[in-house]
Amino acid sequence: MKTYNHKGSKILVVDDDTTNLKYLLIRLTQAGFEVIQALSASEALDHLTKISPDLILLDIKMPVMDGFELCERLKAMEKTAEVPVIFLTALTDTVDKVKGFESGGVDYVTKPINFDELLARVNAHLTLRRQHLELKESEAKFQILADFSYDFEYWINNEGHFVYVSPSAERITGYTATEFEEDPSLLKRIIHPEDRQKIWQDIESGFSQNNPLITNFKILTKTGEIRWLAHKSQPVIDKEGKNYGRRASNQDITTLKVIEDTLRRSEQQLKEANHSKDKFFTILAHDLRSPFTGLLGLAEMMYNYHNELTSEEFREFSIGIYESAKVIYNLIENLLVWSRLQSGKMDFKPEKVNLLETTKSVVNLFETNSLKKNLTINNDVHDDIFVVVDKNMIEMILRNLMSNAIKFSNYAGVITINTELTESTVKINIIDNGVGISEESLPKLFRIDQIVTTEGTNKEQGTGLGLILAKDFVEVNKGKIGAISKEGEGSTFFFTLPLANDI
Repeated sequence: MKTYNHKGSKILVVDDDTTNLKYLLIRLTQAGFEVIQALSASEALDHLTKISPDLILLDIKMPVMDGFELCERLKAMEKTAEVPVIFLTALTDTVDKVKGFESGGVDYVTKPINFDELLARVNAHLTLRRQHLELKESEAKFQILADFSYDFEYWINNEGHFVYVSPSAERITGYTATEFEEDPSLLKRIIHPEDRQKIWQDIESGFSQNNPLITNFKILTKTGEIRWLAHKSQPVIDKEGKNYGRRASNQDITTLKVIEDTLRRSEQQLKEANHSKDKFFTILAHDLRSPFTGLLGLAEMMYNYHNELTSEEFREFSIGIYESAKVIYNLIENLLVWSRLQSGKMDFKPEKVNLLETTKSVVNLFETNSLKKNLTINNDVHDDIFVVVDKNMIEMILRNLMSNAIKFSNYAGVITINTELTESTVKINIIDNGVGISEESLPKLFRIDQIVTTEGTNKEQGTGLGLILAKDFVEVNKGKIGAISKEGEGSTFFFTLPLANDI
């Protein structure tokens, strides 16, 4: 005799014919089932207060309460509503068969009973019953987990309808679980247009091939916000290989993506900065050779031919050595300051500073240099302008810009310092009518990888590092720096600073 994998399953047999009951008891017991017998509907209902059968075999023709009525009552009871009922009947009338299904039966076997047929039907419905219970248990576990999940979880069946959507759907997408359940196409529409075609093809491919899918994509929330989801989905398949659709988990990784993008940009910026600094030091090393070559050459001449040099030659050589040493000293000083600033070792001490007094003190430092070229310096800064800055840094900015203006001014030229006020800032302009800057060189100013070095009108040397320092110091003081120039007509260097709030 063929046996089935349902040992221990309880079958309630209800039939008013004792011969039938005895026959079914013997045969079903031999097949490995636990059998409970009832001779009437009332006896069956009494049994059901004590046991929970996995399947019911129910005779239709019984006194007092027939099988149709009993089946309807069983389907109305919570305990037995989902227990499969197979009718045992000698009736072959189609109307009776339809009535059996309408009352809640799942199948029927005609008498006299073909036991192999009965066993096959019992086995089939017990298998379906077990699958149904496993599915319900799986659904319940999934729902408990998903309801408390911080991720957007869903279960969608093979017809494209949602079996379940977690409450977190609204937190992540802005759409409620009900909106998804009522409109299954919403799942596709929330995918960002840039990703929609590719991602939906992957999802549909996973459906058709029963493959898991792991991917990331963008969505548009109900308010139009772009968010990133980490999507994981896989087919729901029972032990017999039956497919019940797909479950998916969607984790909001927007913050992670922002961090990744920020790190990626930072890494790129760091590479660019390192490249720029490498180029800067290459330029710097090249530019240092010039004053050192002059310094060493003149010193060597004085050392080797000091007895042969005239007083005038000795004086010229001394001046050359002094100018070269001064260039080297200024470069090293600027380089040390810039290095401290780049490494974060330079203190930033903002204070309330009178702008006129600061510009005056800087102009006074260049009195000797300006007299050599017979320059006129006009300080048109008003005495009632106060800024919140680090005073030492601002003085260094002004010194560098004033030094450039003097360096590239022609004899008897004019340099003007003036200001322009806005509600919260002051713009300081340093204007000269000197040689100006070429269109090719102007965009390279303030760039560490494009340092512009040019001799002044009186052969003054420089490296361009002063402008790099000025830019960094202006930005530390929450300002901006720039320049406008026309070759042969002069230049204007300007920078902004924040005004003191109470002025």
